[in-house]
Amino acid sequence: MKIFSCFYSRLLWCFIAFPILCFPQRPKVGLVLSGGGAKGISHIGILQAIDSAGLKIDFLTGTSMGSVMGSLYSVGYTGKQIEKEVDKLDWGVLLSNKPSYTDISIDEKDEYGKYSAEVGMKGLKPKIATGLIESEELWLKLNELLLPVYNVKDFSKFNIPFKCISTDLSTGKAVVHSKGEIVKAVRASMAIPSVFTAIDVDTTKLVDGGIIRNFPVTDIKKMGADIVIGVNLFPGLPDVSKLNTALDVFYQITQYRDAEDLIKEKKLCNVIIEPPVDQYSAGSFGASDDIMRIGKEVGNLYYPYFKRLADSLNRLYPINYDPEKRLPAIQNIVIDEMEFVGIKNTSKDLLMDKIDIQTGKSYTAEQINRGFRRAYSSRYYDNIYYELIPTEPGHARLKCIVKETMLTQAKVGLSFHTYSGPAILANVTVRNLLLDKSRTMFKIAAGEYLRVLVQHRQAFGRKANDYINIEYLNENLPWNIYEGASKEYLYNLRFTRLDLNYTHVFGSDLSLTFGTNYQQNHFYPDVSAVNKIDGSNNYLYSYLKLENNTTNRLHFPNSGRLMRFETGVVYNRNADILVYNNAGQQADFSFIIDGKPEFYRARFDYLEYIPLHKKLTFFYNVNLGLTYHSQGFDFDNFFIGGIQPLFRQQMVFAGLNEGQITSRSALIGQIGLQYQVIGDVFVMARANSLFYDFSTYDEIYVQDNTKVLNGFSLGLGYNLGVMPMEFTAMYAPELGMIYKHIKIGFLF
Repeated sequence: MKIFSCFYSRLLWCFIAFPILCFPQRPKVGLVLSGGGAKGISHIGILQAIDSAGLKIDFLTGTSMGSVMGSLYSVGYTGKQIEKEVDKLDWGVLLSNKPSYTDISIDEKDEYGKYSAEVGMKGLKPKIATGLIESEELWLKLNELLLPVYNVKDFSKFNIPFKCISTDLSTGKAVVHSKGEIVKAVRASMAIPSVFTAIDVDTTKLVDGGIIRNFPVTDIKKMGADIVIGVNLFPGLPDVSKLNTALDVFYQITQYRDAEDLIKEKKLCNVIIEPPVDQYSAGSFGASDDIMRIGKEVGNLYYPYFKRLADSLNRLYPINYDPEKRLPAIQNIVIDEMEFVGIKNTSKDLLMDKIDIQTGKSYTAEQINRGFRRAYSSRYYDNIYYELIPTEPGHARLKCIVKETMLTQAKVGLSFHTYSGPAILANVTVRNLLLDKSRTMFKIAAGEYLRVLVQHRQAFGRKANDYINIEYLNENLPWNIYEGASKEYLYNLRFTRLDLNYTHVFGSDLSLTFGTNYQQNHFYPDVSAVNKIDGSNNYLYSYLKLENNTTNRLHFPNSGRLMRFETGVVYNRNADILVYNNAGQQADFSFIIDGKPEFYRARFDYLEYIPLHKKLTFFYNVNLGLTYHSQGFDFDNFFIGGIQPLFRQQMVFAGLNEGQITSRSALIGQIGLQYQVIGDVFVMARANSLFYDFSTYDEIYVQDNTKVLNGFSLGLGYNLGVMPMEFTAMYAPELGMIYKHIKIGFLF
């Protein structure tokens, strides 16, 4: 970092001040903001120092992240306002190809974010995009922030005349954006090749301007700037030993040509500011607070220069200037009409229902964005954004631009779990296969234990908030039988379920389901035992289920709740069970249960995450399971143990392995802390108590029967998007055993 000595500061000032006296009128000050990915957050500190000094900027150019910061500043945001907006951003969502977990409707959360890779299929061929990231949220956020100039299509008419740079893929030449849609111009300027998708404009595609001109000083001189302040985040090609991320490599490849241009552009600056952010990469958005701090420190160092320049200009050429009053005060827009571009294979009616915007009514940018997030979260679109075309003051035509998702999606992921072992997860999802507003899915977990799910959902209603679901599930799982702390027997369990249900979704996070299913359990021993049991049972189960999910992410959430209540009745139950001795001879008794009295089951699960600090989260969990009129067969009971829910009727309990205890009644209370150590690394501590066996065949609660067990766990987690991991050690004092628990990848 170039730290001013008193002598250097005065020398620089003399170099700038002398030319000011030579101008017959007030000289124009230009500001140039270079690209640099996450390092561009340091621009904010420079802008704040300029505001504090009262220095009026007359022209502004930017490339990539410099175009983002520059566009906001040029339309009227102050440096402090930009910082406030940046602090609210969720970079993980902003720089992803997926909607925020909170925006996903509860009926889509069952399969959302559970695979390492997803790709659209055209026939049997995968369709690869021009970049990895469409960034729906980036489009919407830029639309929201730049709404005050929705009616200004000439960037020279902004509070500060503005230009940004992108690169034409067909010619390799720079494209200077000075007119048109500001959001599209900024998005094109930051479309890093192979990272962000290219932007279609007429017959060509535009990508990041940093390829050809990362530091656009030439352009600001053409605009008429007499004094040029340049903020450069690209000091030149780094040594290859410093290329630590994929984004670093992309920047290196794309900036060979710009490295030559940088030398020429620097010579045109009166002052060059280079914040010391070399230790960060273009993708270091997780270090945004540190980069912001460095930018502010550099801004403070240059503040004396900005102040002297502002005072001298104002003394010689007085003007009235208030940086706090530059942003146009546009809050609401009346939508006169709507236009849709790009709809080919999906339903326009469904899109309009999801957006839920009525012509003739007034909307804020937040309200418009909320509708577009709902539409995007339906998973029918790779990208859906809008342009506001002014019609009269305060009115606009809403142009909705759609890039449809391929109706067939192939998904794949890896899974390892202590309970079920390793597996490959594969999924093929087809939308609108039979009728409009439908989702058909085939899913398989191929490993030591095979699990298969076939599902068809047909939505209907104006907002597609009602659907009928038909589902077939077949899974093979281990059935471990414990005596206290020791595993005594291992059985194979094959479970089959055919389910038909109706669901209504309230908003996006609450659903009510009525359904009936047929279930069958077939079990047989996997290892030798003193006695072997072989058999099957089947029954019908009708149920009512209420679910609520407001958590902010799938893995390691730090806010929101999960709630589920289910109650139902089991009837038409049939069982055929045979018991053998160790010699393989059938024992003297076998029995068939046919048409026994029905029994009732109820379950309530509630889990809530409460943020105590930016990195510290408290959570608590309450689980209650009851059966009434149950004869106590294992398959009628609740399976208690484990950290994550893996199968039906399981109740998680830190301290026990999956299904280590079975009971017809259980109450579990759990508390825990989750701490984000660094980046996406988490430490979790849990403590819980279990009360069980308090019900009998004809009594819901018998105090003398109640058994108690306590458990504790300590875990380490890593929220690696394509392969989340969790390693846990568990201990139950009453059993005196420590168990290990490992989960890598995704659950079925």
